[in-house]
Amino acid sequence: MQDFHSETLSGPARAALVGALRSGAAIPDLQARELAAVGWRLTEGALAADAGLLFGVDVGGTKTQSVLTDLAGRVLAETKEPTVSAGGDAVLSQIRAQRDRLLAELGQPLPLLAAGIGLPGAVHPATGVIHRMPNVAGLAGRDLRALLAGDLGLPVAIENDANLAALGEGWLGHGRGHETFVFVAMGTGIGMGSVVNGALLRGAQGAAGEIAALPIGADPFDPATFAEGALETAISSRALLADYLRRGGAGGGSLRELFLAEAPDPAFEATLERLAILLAQALLATVSVLDPSLVILGGSIGSRPEVLERTRHHLSRCLPEPPECRISSLGNRAGVIGAARAAQGALIDRLSAG
Repeated sequence: MQDFHSETLSGPARAALVGALRSGAAIPDLQARELAAVGWRLTEGALAADAGLLFGVDVGGTKTQSVLTDLAGRVLAETKEPTVSAGGDAVLSQIRAQRDRLLAELGQPLPLLAAGIGLPGAVHPATGVIHRMPNVAGLAGRDLRALLAGDLGLPVAIENDANLAALGEGWLGHGRGHETFVFVAMGTGIGMGSVVNGALLRGAQGAAGEIAALPIGADPFDPATFAEGALETAISSRALLADYLRRGGAGGGSLRELFLAEAPDPAFEATLERLAILLAQALLATVSVLDPSLVILGGSIGSRPEVLERTRHHLSRCLPEPPECRISSLGNRAGVIGAARAAQGALIDRLSAG
């Protein structure tokens, strides 16, 4: 098994390993022999994708999804289940249980090297403490990075879930080739991950991209909007269903059922129109500040073609040169693929630290 923090690795071997993980750089013969001697799998002077496993987790308000991938991001095992309602330590236990289940399912003697965890909240980049997380109880105010690193015995990265979706798209999705782009996730709530000049934009407190708080769609000074944010109060799945019913909608059921209904529903059409207008306003604000070349939409609502089409239309009404807008190519795996990429980053940081 690889000892990724072994003091026996020479500086050049460690640097070669970091370069191979970060960009696929070739490993010189001398360092290749040293790395192979301590268990790293190489092929033709490069680090083999099956040299180890990455554990990626996307914890949401309604579901928790986990994957094991190889070092190239290929999914080898996957599981998804409802997020435990108890929150707090029960969520951490769920993460551990999913890890154990996937390792047992895979049944391969590959070492697990690092973990990446996505959460629907802001993660302070210096302290690792979680805040602004209304959809999962009992985790705010805790340093989950240190807690899980000790519990799992691995390098761990903790990130906002929308940030990880952006990271996943930049690694293996539509974001490849774009230096500056944003990923907007819409479902239970709304969030945004931003890649600016090739790097995640986190902000001073890890809250960059918390567009739920934009003063759009509701009164930002109303205490009723403080917990979720003004925009999320107007654009979440719960808010959309409430808007539909206020318009006389009688379809009942879930948003998914309304999207899939074959018969035209004027009330739902009006709700979608309002949704697209509010989203276009939020993107106008985003484009004015970040100037992305690409906007990627994801989540159970954002991935709907009807939402994309209407949003493109309204964005073109308020921007002379709107950015390209596309639906996530990774779909519901964007977050966990990004989590695996973040895990790889945590491994690189551990190796670089010596």
